[in-house]
Amino acid sequence: MSRLTADPMRTNVTLLYGFSFFDPFMIVIPVWVPYLATQGITMRQFMELQAVFAIVILCGEVPSGLLSDLWGRKRTLLLGSTLKAVSFSLLPLWSSYEGFLVYHLTMGIALSMISGGDVALLYEWHLASGGERARGTAVLGNMKLAGQTGAAVSALVGGAVVTLSYGHLLWANAILSWIPMLLVLRVTEPPAAAAEGKTPAEGKKRKRSEDFKEVLSTTLVRDAATRLAFLNLVVLGTAGLVMIWTRQKYWQDIAVPLAFFGVLDAGYNLLVGFAAGSTGLLSARYGRRPLLAAVGVLPIIGYFGMAWFFGWAGIVFGLLIQISRGLGDVLFLNALNEKISSAFRATVISMAQLGTRASFALLGPLVGYGIDAWGLPSVLSTLGILFSIVLVLLVLPLIVKATLLSPADAPRESST
Repeated sequence: MSRLTADPMRTNVTLLYGFSFFDPFMIVIPVWVPYLATQGITMRQFMELQAVFAIVILCGEVPSGLLSDLWGRKRTLLLGSTLKAVSFSLLPLWSSYEGFLVYHLTMGIALSMISGGDVALLYEWHLASGGERARGTAVLGNMKLAGQTGAAVSALVGGAVVTLSYGHLLWANAILSWIPMLLVLRVTEPPAAAAEGKTPAEGKKRKRSEDFKEVLSTTLVRDAATRLAFLNLVVLGTAGLVMIWTRQKYWQDIAVPLAFFGVLDAGYNLLVGFAAGSTGLLSARYGRRPLLAAVGVLPIIGYFGMAWFFGWAGIVFGLLIQISRGLGDVLFLNALNEKISSAFRATVISMAQLGTRASFALLGPLVGYGIDAWGLPSVLSTLGILFSIVLVLLVLPLIVKATLLSPADAPRESST
């Protein structure tokens, strides 16, 4: 690799890893449920707000993905990051259900613009610099690790700042929210043809509409392995959203001090990051099938364990769900990236996020109603049953699909 090629690649990859670190650096999130409770928001209302948030993202995911593919990854990321910072800057001014509704509407639009663009940019810079597709798992794993590390550090910061007051927390969060926008300003986009290893003439042979139909057909209809990877990514994302908010209610119900919320949230996020960062190594050593089995089984054990051992032991069982999320995100995203062309990569990732938000818009309010009506243990047991069904219908069929395995992911034989 020449120096001229290496320097832009190194600079942009570093900036994108930095974006992955600071994008989830939202120090208010680890205590979001308790904070809204101080403003008179019940768990039912909380999940309603999250459902509205999910619906906004649901409506914006695919259009924003297409915007990213057509208008440019950087421009769309920059617009989304700016709107996100504005939303956080206005958050300290809201104190009613209606005000928080406005916040969730604007934040939903912002995150729909951000979604998928950073992943697509990083993967394309990896390919443009001569990286192999088989190494995509490691690249995406590192990106996931950066993001979860950022979330973990922000949780620790949030847990410390909230001991001063919620006001200090909200304004500090507003200031920090502008960092991702500043990083995106310095990012450049790789040559589209180089990212796919094609000449410009080859890239124009087919009409865009025909290519898009081909992508949809491959993702949702014709290729069973790709379809299963897509659906599993949707389910995994839904489970992650449910877990983010139910765990804060869980800690609140077992009387965990508010100052420890940040520490616990940091631990949970770091575990996701380490699991994601280890996926490439584990996949190369053992193959994808054992990891896929873990992705399917661990959430079931985690949800049932949290319900049956309600207390600090349940917190430990909740860690299993985080391991599953870290492994699964990388495995399923890399499977999609290997199958989808650069021209529509952000669109397909946004489609997966759309499915996640749509599923959460349905499941989230039901979870909130269930918690208020029957309590957390009953709801957690129900989630355990639900993900047992998912294991049978989606994960096991994916495990037996040999087409998902690439040569680089096959288990390595030990040397004798």
